[in-house]
Amino acid sequence: MRIKDSFTVEAPPEVVWDFLQDIPRVAACMPGLESVEQTGPDEYKAAFKVSVGPVKATFSGKATIVERRAPERIAARIEGNDPGSATSVKADFTGRLSGVKAGTLMEVDMEVALRGRLAQFGSAVMIATSKKLTATFAARMQKAIET
Repeated sequence: MRIKDSFTVEAPPEVVWDFLQDIPRVAACMPGLESVEQTGPDEYKAAFKVSVGPVKATFSGKATIVERRAPERIAARIEGNDPGSATSVKADFTGRLSGVKAGTLMEVDMEVALRGRLAQFGSAVMIATSKKLTATFAARMQKAIET
């Protein structure tokens, strides 16, 4: 399933780029994230909760940053599973930054493979959930950059 979204941050691309390199600050903006720990260069393990419809899941997994092209592109590979809902997820994430009049446009593109109980909800529900999470992240990111 492909998920695309975008949002604007009221800051120049270089400021947004620097923010994205500070993983603890980025993590603090992610809805449902319970923990993140660096395990190696560009490698992190994390735990996060998400609700899709009536199903709540707690994923544990890893994220690896696979590309950095300052100040315009960052890419990561994400894998996780939730034993409680028997769901696994693999995602390739790309974030593209471009300067716009209002600041920085961040375009998010994810290719997601979801298996298990959460997959039963189909792409429409998953995309709607993703857009809600992205909007929350964007608002938190804007606030974090301003402080």
